[in-house]
Amino acid sequence: MIKNLKFCGIFLGIIALLAFKQQNADQEFITKAYMSNQYEIAVAQLASEKSNNDAVKTYASMLVDDHQKLISDLQKMSGALGMTLTDGLDADHQKKLDMVKGSDSTSFDQTFKDDAIASHQQAIDLFEKASSNDQIKDTALKNWIIATLPSLKAHLDQARVLGANGTTETASSIPPHTKGGGEK
Repeated sequence: MIKNLKFCGIFLGIIALLAFKQQNADQEFITKAYMSNQYEIAVAQLASEKSNNDAVKTYASMLVDDHQKLISDLQKMSGALGMTLTDGLDADHQKKLDMVKGSDSTSFDQTFKDDAIASHQQAIDLFEKASSNDQIKDTALKNWIIATLPSLKAHLDQARVLGANGTTETASSIPPHTKGGGEK
C-alpha cells in the first residue's frame, strides 16, 4: 500500500511538473515579448523626441503604434492564461535605453537605427524559437506568435533602409515585409 502511495505521489509530481513546465514556457515567452515591446515603445518615443530626421520620426511613430497593439494583445493573452505582467524595463533593457538616450545629437539617429536593427533581430529570434517550441501549448498564443512575425520582419527591413538612407527614404514608403529574411 505504501509503495502504491509513493508511486502515485511520484506520478502526480511528474504530471504537475510537466504542466508547470508548459505554463512556464508560455509565461516565459509572454514575459520576454512584453519586455521587448515595452523597450521598442520607449526607444521609439525617445527617437520621436530627439531626432530631427523626418524618416526616423515617421518610423518611430509607426513603431510606437504597432508595439502598443502588440502590448495590448499580450496583456489580453496573459490575462486569459491567468498570468500577470510587470510594467517597466528590466535592468538590461534600461541599460540599452540609457545608451541610446546618451548618444549626442550628431550620432543619435545612427545609434537609434542600429539599435532598432539589433532589437528587432532579437525579437524575431525570440518569436521564431517560440513558434517552433513544442512546450508552448496554447494554440491562440502560438498562432499569434506566427502571425506577428511578418510585422517584426517588416520593422527590421524598415530599420535597415533607414540605416542606408536615413534622410531620403521614409519608413512608410517600404511595403510591409518585403525583405525580412523569408521563411527558413
